[in-house]
Amino acid sequence: MLISMTGFGRAEDKIGETKVAIELRAVNSRFLEFVMRLPRGYEKVEDNTRNHLQSILNRGRVTVTMTLGTDQATIGEPQLDEKLLLHYQQLANKSAELLGQESNTLSVQELLRFPDVITYKNNAEDQKKFIEAINEIVKEAVNQLQAMRIREGELLEKSISEQLDNVVEITSRIENDDSGRLQVLADKMRKKIADSGMGSEYKIDEKRIEQEIVLWSDKLDIAEELTRMDAHVQHFRELMHENGDAGKRLNFLLQEMNREANTIGSKANSTPIGHAVVELKNEIERIREQVQNVQ
Repeated sequence: MLISMTGFGRAEDKIGETKVAIELRAVNSRFLEFVMRLPRGYEKVEDNTRNHLQSILNRGRVTVTMTLGTDQATIGEPQLDEKLLLHYQQLANKSAELLGQESNTLSVQELLRFPDVITYKNNAEDQKKFIEAINEIVKEAVNQLQAMRIREGELLEKSISEQLDNVVEITSRIENDDSGRLQVLADKMRKKIADSGMGSEYKIDEKRIEQEIVLWSDKLDIAEELTRMDAHVQHFRELMHENGDAGKRLNFLLQEMNREANTIGSKANSTPIGHAVVELKNEIERIREQVQNVQ
């Protein structure tokens, strides 16, 4: 079963009088990485969310966004840091002095916007329960994200399976075009030697000619490449059904399949096979684009 790296999950609930929403957006990435957009003071939620996602996901870039109402009864009583408030005002006055301006008295509203001028005194037990409730919302959002990734993976698997069928069909055509090809080329070589008139002046070493034809045929034989292509397709199908984190190995297999296709094209020395190889490489590239979304 394939699992997509892309997906979206959202869950929300009301904890006390505060509405909490968690959104998860996942996109492609070579590694597993996170972007956390949480309000200040919720580092514990970030740690728990990261650990939970790491236990489920293998690859992808996941953005976690948390929004909540600023209900004071939930997050605690506001506390004014008087020293910090005066410190900010002194900094403003000093800045004005350095710039040769009149003393700059900030408004109360401006002063209260500075970091940590107002903090909230929390009841430890209430805060613990609040964090636990948020973690449950996170789990629900992760479940939705994973469900979407699985659905996307099913669609990817169906599409890739159809493209693999195309690869098999093209490979079969190449095998049919290859049937008797080497014998035809060998007969042409013998005829060319006979038509050259060399036989009238020189004694032709038939054994040597046969050896040269065998060596030449080995260089043009594509049977091994076709066999390996079939094996790669079979292995690809097995990996798709084996587990949900096959993306890297599928990418490697596609590199091998593309290498076999290139070798077939260079060795075949045949226009019909050459055209088929172009189709084959196109299908492999289409599969590669799909696999970029696979975990």
